[in-house]
Amino acid sequence: MRDDRLGEAEAHAVGRLALHEGTPAWAEWVKDYYREVESYDWVDVADHFRGPEAFFHRNRARAVRHLIREHVQRGPILDAGCGTGLNLRSLPEGSTGLDINPRNIAVIRTRLPRHEAVLGDIEAMPFADGTFQAVLCTEVLEHVPDPNRALAEIYRVLALGGVVIGSVPARALIWRLRFLSSTCPHSEPFHHEYLPAEVASMLDGWTIRVLRYSLLHFNVLFVAEKAGREAAARHPW
Repeated sequence: MRDDRLGEAEAHAVGRLALHEGTPAWAEWVKDYYREVESYDWVDVADHFRGPEAFFHRNRARAVRHLIREHVQRGPILDAGCGTGLNLRSLPEGSTGLDINPRNIAVIRTRLPRHEAVLGDIEAMPFADGTFQAVLCTEVLEHVPDPNRALAEIYRVLALGGVVIGSVPARALIWRLRFLSSTCPHSEPFHHEYLPAEVASMLDGWTIRVLRYSLLHFNVLFVAEKAGREAAARHPW
């Protein structure tokens, strides 16, 4: 397993590829970082209070559980970008977690043996159309090279009337202080923040049920339903 900090050569590669953000080479490098480098256990940090960010993880998980209770009537449920299981462990047995990071998948298979753990890319998910009634996607889109493509894939794998429950970092000063974190990796390729209007734009073609800031305005929370036939026909994806 590689260390979760970039070596000097990798840092130079970041600098070169950052000049070409949005290109296939840059996007693939971002994915390679999560496949090969990143190693972070959200569950361990949250459960053992390994720094102030533990409170953020716990509060986010609590908000997600509330949205699930309010908006998800039945399964199956997918946690897209499940990490090490912070939200997946709150879902019913048999729910599926998808992650591009093989170390996370190995942790899930040990930690949550009654859940499905699938190695895969959120921009090209290995599931049939209409497989799930609900998809979680929390604190993932800000790291994805093409978040619109990821949302298109979520739309595809949802059944008609299914919902996506998600969160992204809000545009707030707190994220400029991430370098002070004692546990979060400081070598991530990039980390976007969003305004609610920007999230609404990404959800064009969905029926938005919830779109709001979290309690301290650190995040934008959203719940959106897969549109009906007429809206789906107009959807650019």
